[in-house]
Amino acid sequence: MIVKLKQAISEINQDVLSSVYLLKGNDYYIQRVFIDQLSIKFFGSSQVEIVHLSSEDMTGKEIIDTITTIDLFTAKKICVIRNPQKIKGKASPDLIKICKNPISDNILVLINDDWSSKSSFLNKIEGFINPIDVQTPFVRDMKKWAKYIIKQKGKISNYNVEEYFIATAGDSVSHLENEIEKVCLLIGERKNIEINDVKRFSGWIRQRHRWEFLLALGNKEYSKAIQLGKNIIIKNESMVTLLIPIFTLFQELLFYKIKVGTNHHYGSYIPIPASVKKRIPVFAKLYKLEEIQFALNKLEKIDKRQKTEYSNDETELIQFINDVIN
Repeated sequence: MIVKLKQAISEINQDVLSSVYLLKGNDYYIQRVFIDQLSIKFFGSSQVEIVHLSSEDMTGKEIIDTITTIDLFTAKKICVIRNPQKIKGKASPDLIKICKNPISDNILVLINDDWSSKSSFLNKIEGFINPIDVQTPFVRDMKKWAKYIIKQKGKISNYNVEEYFIATAGDSVSHLENEIEKVCLLIGERKNIEINDVKRFSGWIRQRHRWEFLLALGNKEYSKAIQLGKNIIIKNESMVTLLIPIFTLFQELLFYKIKVGTNHHYGSYIPIPASVKKRIPVFAKLYKLEEIQFALNKLEKIDKRQKTEYSNDETELIQFINDVIN
């Protein structure tokens, strides 16, 4: 059974602490919120000792030794192991034994960044530990996180400000927090975040033009895509800077087309604006697989021309839109 973050934190606040936790999902900000709340309750006024361990940087034996070593100078510690399913050899079953028989005065937090990952280790762990959901929430829940983060920063805002933050950085709570943090630092001691702050400091105008253009392209709105594309090239962008978001859009469409109808979990290669990302299934219905592959081939040729010979950005973009949508 998957445990919601709200429920898990509620139990911690009621002093119901477990010796082992399994976090499932790759939103680093949500992971940090959970560990911070756990740390506050577990350590209280005593010395804080959080040890971060990675299966990619350490051997399994080193991880097990660190967990089991008794520190004479530290009464309590939290050990955080990222992607424990990647631990190889004898250390893997040893870790499962430790999870079943936890070390006194220690808390073990296991983090599985890959929601869809399946392994013998994870199957065994989830057999006796309910994972806590720390994956990036759906767009509708991002508003709660925007409000929460702004409040945590000691600031206030309004609906429009929160919507703009979500539109430009809603692909993850980590990204959202980073953008809010930048604006908060730049406005200084002023409490109220205004829409002009977001436009000025977060690059919102440029990002808005981008995602409006991508939405038009994804929806096959020829006239709108031409109008927005020309405006972007003239005022904000070059073809070089536009290649990545356009390529990402069609790569996402290709990925969705390949995965749809299978038992595979749909994920994404590269973060794109949340307002665009949530429309991928709709866009995919408008494009045939051959059209997507054609668009990607065209983009590769444009990229090569941009790097090897002179080409006019506006002409390149309009020709691309014409070839792909018409």
